[in-house]
This record gives sequence, structure tokens and C-alpha cells, in this order.
Amino acid sequence: MLLRIIGVSIGRLSSLSAEVNMSTPPEHTPEYSEIENVIHAFYEKVIGHPQLGHFFKHIDNFAEHEKRIVDFWWISMGGKLEQPPKIDMIGKHFPLGIQQADLEIWLALFSETLEQELDESKAVFWMDKVLIIAARLKQIVIDNQAMGVQITEK
Repeated sequence: MLLRIIGVSIGRLSSLSAEVNMSTPPEHTPEYSEIENVIHAFYEKVIGHPQLGHFFKHIDNFAEHEKRIVDFWWISMGGKLEQPPKIDMIGKHFPLGIQQADLEIWLALFSETLEQELDESKAVFWMDKVLIIAARLKQIVIDNQAMGVQITEK
């Protein structure tokens, strides 16, 4: 799995974001259609997962959700959109009660999906971005929940 290739432990996620090289050449950037394929394959795994599936039961229009997530990843990798989505990542995830174990499973499934759907250079490039997001979720959502902090959706 990519997580093993990269050698990342969940405990290092907070410091990892500072180490990621943001000047990766464009040939390592997945195409929009590749992002769509990865996100669709990833959500098929997550929705059916016994520990993570319940986090997505409240989403009424899943096709719209997937599109927003595809657009989010496209923009995060340098893509441009005429009308980029507004995404409140922290506000959406904080009330869900995500735990460390949930994040670890999410990372493993994302890594597995990238490895299955993309060539290695694109998968590693994207996984760098995934690890940054995971570090933010861990620091802002999981760690703050453990301290009893309350954050509400905007």
C-alpha cells in the first residue's frame, strides 16, 4: 500500500504537511476524469465499510456529494473551475464524531484505491495531498474532540 511505501504513521501526520513538496511536475497530476474514477471507486469501498459507512447515510444526493469532492480534489491539485465549490471541511466533519481509528481506515482505503486506479507517480502525488488533509482532520477534528472542543458547521 502507498502508506507503507511512503512510510507514514498516523502519529506523524501533523508534521508531514510541512515536508510535502508542492512543486511536483504537472505530469504527476491526475486528470479530472481520473479523479472522478478514483473518488467513485473510493466511495464504493467506504459506503460498504462496516466502520465508515454510517458516516455517509445522511447524504441525500450522493452524486452531488461525489461531484463536490471531485471538484475539491481537482482544485487542491492545481486544477481550475469556473465555479469552485465552497467546502467547509471542518464544519462538515467535526459533528460526525470521527475517531483516530476511522481516520486510519479512511487513509488505508484511500491509499488502496489510489494504488489500484492510478499509475504510481500520480498515486504518490495525490497521496501527499491526502496526508495533508488527514493531518488537518486529525489536528482540528479528532484532537479537539478529545479535548471537548465544540465546532459547529458554518
